[in-house]
Parts: sequence; C-alpha cells; structure tokens
Amino acid sequence: MAPIMVVVSSIINFLHDLFTAIWIGGMLALAFAVLPSLWKILGKSKETEAIHASIKKRLSALVFISIIGLLVTGILMSRQAAMLGLTTGFLSFESEYAILLSVKHILYFIMIFLSIFRSQIIDRVRSFSPPLKMRLNAMTLVLNILAGLAVLFLSGYLGALAAFASP
Repeated sequence: MAPIMVVVSSIINFLHDLFTAIWIGGMLALAFAVLPSLWKILGKSKETEAIHASIKKRLSALVFISIIGLLVTGILMSRQAAMLGLTTGFLSFESEYAILLSVKHILYFIMIFLSIFRSQIIDRVRSFSPPLKMRLNAMTLVLNILAGLAVLFLSGYLGALAAFASP
C-alpha cells in the first residue's frame, strides 16, 4: 500500500474512532456520572429535569455530528474493506467479515433510531407523564449503551479479522 494511502486510511480510522468515542463515551458519562450525580444532589425534581434537558440538548448536537462523521468514515472504510476483498457491499452476508460488518451496521442504525427517539420524540409527547418520560429516557439510554458496546466489540473483532486476512 502506498504511504499516502496509509496516511489517509489512518486519518479515516482515527476520525471513525473519535466519533465513536464521543457518542458512546458521552452516553456512558451521562449514565454513570452525570445523571446519578444530579439525582443524588437535586433528587428527581423539576430542576433536575431542566438540567437533564439542557445536557441532553448539548450532547445531542455532538451525537448528530458523530452520526454524520461515522456515516462518512464508515462508507470510506467499507470501500477499503471491499477493495481488500473482505466484503462485497452494504449489508452483504457472503463471509464472516461481511456478516459481522452487516450486524454492526444494523446496530448502528438501531442506535440512530434510539438517539432520535430519545432526543427528539420522548419529551415532545404531551401524553407522557414526567415519570414515564424519565423511565423512557433511561431505558433508551441503556439500550443505546448496550448497542454501542456491541458495536465496539464488533469493530475490534472486525479489525482482528482484517489483520489476519491480510497477506
């Protein structure tokens, strides 16, 4: 591989990892540090809801930037995998690598849905009571974290498969 291609590939992988870290790291920080601290100090009050809404709004901006960045870098990485003969295209199932990559993509789209549902829909449904909104927010956050951790595992596994598949 030409040196310039190594640099370009490294930059693409770096950006993909950075967007992943921002998205999943933000969810982990929110779930295990920010929200428990808010609940401990302020309880489940209107102030807690207001602070949570403000934090969620700011993190949502980072998440949507990350989604776009992951989409772009993911397409570029998939093209690289296709050039190496690891896969033939989006959601293909002809090899172990392609199957795992397709599962990763499906989980990614589930994560996008959960993020949109959490950031754009839950708080706008007027028929949801505040306790129900809080439970739905927590549940979608936990589901998104689990999906994100599965994506991270699959990314590592795919990287190992690609490394061992290379001559």
